[in-house]
Amino acid sequence: MIRTVNLTKRLGEFQLLEANVTIEEGEYFVLLGPTGAGKTIFVECIAGIYEPDGGSVLIGEENVTRLRPEERRLGYVPQDYALFPHLSVERNIGFGLAVRREDPTEIARRTRELSDLLGITPLLPRAIRTLSGGERQRVALARALAIRPRVLLLDEPLSAVDEQTRETLCGELRRIHEELKTTTIHVSHNFEETLSLADRIGVLRDGVIQQIGTPDEIFRRPANEFVARFVRAENILPGVATPGAEGVEVTLRNGPTVRATGAAAGPVMIVVRPEHIEVLATAPEGPVANCYRGHVRDTLDRGATVKLWVEGESAWVAMMLRPRWQAAGLARGAEAWVRIPPEAVHVFSTEADEVGGDGPC
Repeated sequence: MIRTVNLTKRLGEFQLLEANVTIEEGEYFVLLGPTGAGKTIFVECIAGIYEPDGGSVLIGEENVTRLRPEERRLGYVPQDYALFPHLSVERNIGFGLAVRREDPTEIARRTRELSDLLGITPLLPRAIRTLSGGERQRVALARALAIRPRVLLLDEPLSAVDEQTRETLCGELRRIHEELKTTTIHVSHNFEETLSLADRIGVLRDGVIQQIGTPDEIFRRPANEFVARFVRAENILPGVATPGAEGVEVTLRNGPTVRATGAAAGPVMIVVRPEHIEVLATAPEGPVANCYRGHVRDTLDRGATVKLWVEGESAWVAMMLRPRWQAAGLARGAEAWVRIPPEAVHVFSTEADEVGGDGPC
């Protein structure tokens, strides 16, 4: 449905560098990255707000790179929603259709249809200034969808709402997407929001696409150290890999050997997410792969879960459900054993520090 080919844009000292991204029809694609990575510029180049310095934007088979925004048939919700304060909710929703000189009966029908879908019909006569953040988000989304866009662009649409409202709106966005099947590009920096919505994720750093893949690939099999740290894998350790009879063995720098599945050789990094590490109060029986003795250096109670720092021959960060942590008696200073399933250990070459284009999928 939408494809960027070597998309490049320079703004002052910032550069979006040859971004090659392909998004399938009906896909919900989330673009992640730290502040200043270029996420908004990427979306604004697709929307036509900026004209690229190089490369092209294609929607379907049509090259829209030089078309004006209104000629692209895109729905765009910017970070501040850009609602018209002098118009009612109803007129805001129907604005794009009115600009296209649609029949007033059709504008009213489409406005009512979307307001029913988003649960904002009682708000139609209201002024924008009287709405909450969540209500404004729904109105902005309805206005973007009213023109039946080929692609919906959402630039951090939930950044201005509280956590409870964000969770509710994520559910609504997913429901609406499943019902309308509109191809969507959603800029975000919130991991929970991303995991609840994305079919695929792209990670951007300093204007360069680092990796594109499913949520499982991005969060559990990062392509390089930057992606691993950005998605908070936390256990990211250098070592040297040697092919073995049952996968690969990685000798950590100043640490033990870790067994992993897959194939690798030479200098590598291993990545293990905290939730994949099991912490035990007593040593497991029999030979167990990747089992290390240590002590609990520190804990952090997060309500439903507890984060543990376990140190011994190596240092690990683990996550446990609070009832299991309490039952195990793994308080600060307690003796502990760390057990890591080989399939939970992701290994990548340290040469894979930059990934261009669509990256590993």
